[in-house]
Amino acid sequence: MKPDIVFYQQYAVPYFGILALNGHLRQKGFKADLIIDSLEKDVIKTLKSIEPEVIGISAMSTEHTWLIKRINLIKEAIPEVKIIVGGVHAIFYPVEILKSAPVDIVCHSEGEEVLVKLLEELVKSSPDLSKIDGIAYSDKSGEIHLNDRAMLVPFNDEIIEDRDIYYNRYPQIAQDEVHRFFSSRGCPYKCSFCYNANIHDIFHGKGKYVRQKSVSNFLNEIELQHKKYSMKSVFFYDDLFTFDKKWLAEFLIKYKEKINVPFMCTTRANLIDENTVKILKDAGCRTVSFGVETGTYEIRSKILKKDISDQKIIECGNLFNKYGVKVQTANMFCLPDETVKDALKTIEINIKTKTDFAFSALFMPFPKTAITEYCISKGYLKSDYDIIDMPASFLTDSVLKIPDKKKIMNVHFLSYFFIKHPFLFKTFKWCVRISFFNKIYYYIFLLSNLLRHKGERGISFFAAIRFAWRLRKSFKGND
Repeated sequence: MKPDIVFYQQYAVPYFGILALNGHLRQKGFKADLIIDSLEKDVIKTLKSIEPEVIGISAMSTEHTWLIKRINLIKEAIPEVKIIVGGVHAIFYPVEILKSAPVDIVCHSEGEEVLVKLLEELVKSSPDLSKIDGIAYSDKSGEIHLNDRAMLVPFNDEIIEDRDIYYNRYPQIAQDEVHRFFSSRGCPYKCSFCYNANIHDIFHGKGKYVRQKSVSNFLNEIELQHKKYSMKSVFFYDDLFTFDKKWLAEFLIKYKEKINVPFMCTTRANLIDENTVKILKDAGCRTVSFGVETGTYEIRSKILKKDISDQKIIECGNLFNKYGVKVQTANMFCLPDETVKDALKTIEINIKTKTDFAFSALFMPFPKTAITEYCISKGYLKSDYDIIDMPASFLTDSVLKIPDKKKIMNVHFLSYFFIKHPFLFKTFKWCVRISFFNKIYYYIFLLSNLLRHKGERGISFFAAIRFAWRLRKSFKGND
């Protein structure tokens, strides 16, 4: 039986949006299949063997170039297929996507209910797209139509997200020692560097933005995977896993009773107190992740709009350290107004925070956001900066024209080992000012990401290598 839609994505990990879409489609009687670009030798051959009438492509903004190339490739080989693009990138830039490639429809809202309505409409002899909220499309004359945003979609206890759409075709993904889960959607904060700040505004008046699965539904989802596949560790990959203390306390008690697998989760320094640390530890929390972003409070509070003091960050890390929970921090370099001194302060605050595993990325300016407009006003970006100017990876490339950028990138490349081993920072921090070793620092950075992934998730070295190999395009960018 042919699927009603084939989902198509680049990277070899389960996409939470596709899991949600598949659950809603299955409830309505639709059948979906899935293709992962990076795991296929010949994508077109595989697609032709499935004979899809509709292909749904999920992409991030950093994948824009990949997205356009793949749409053109598919349309050239299978011109009759309908292509729908969705995801956060489509929410922000529907017109740009329509202008860049022969895509049929862009879903610029949350897609669960929109996609059901679309599939029901597309089977008609004369489908009327104008009546479906949540989409953008071009008519036969080339005019672009932007329908109203669709309402935000609440979680449905009758739907349990099932990863078999990934595991049936790609069993190697099921072999991962760490299984990732989302309990919620949205974040209550509006940090300027995060897409959540803009989505808050885009969907104002369209329903509750921050939503969380019920404890029973989420436990059923985890149990379903736990019974089918080996789970040595779990990562609760929410934007902010600990934002609802009442939900958290109830969930952690039942998680320990029913699942009892070590886990990693996300939090925010200002949400942590001793009782929260205790219940996380008691339930099996091995590693907690929270953002430091930068060691310079002025940049963190005024530019990044994350008003958390240095002292609060340090106290948070030390509290987790007291109870034996490992700390992973998220850090950014090549920020607007950042100097080499600021970058080194990011290392220093991590050392004081007793960070075990430092994740380091380069600031990614998204077009049409306030922080990007600030960068343009300061001359860090060109005045016509657009999607096509974005680097494909936020790990290895920065587009900002800031003084001493190469030196700051060297701090980024060496940050893991500098933070993990403070004596190296004290002895060798002068090395960041020597550009001759840039390439060596880059390879040190690749090694550090492998070691970080292994340590924070508590997995084997082989499992870390296998995962890194599957996601290697994240480091070199997509084609």
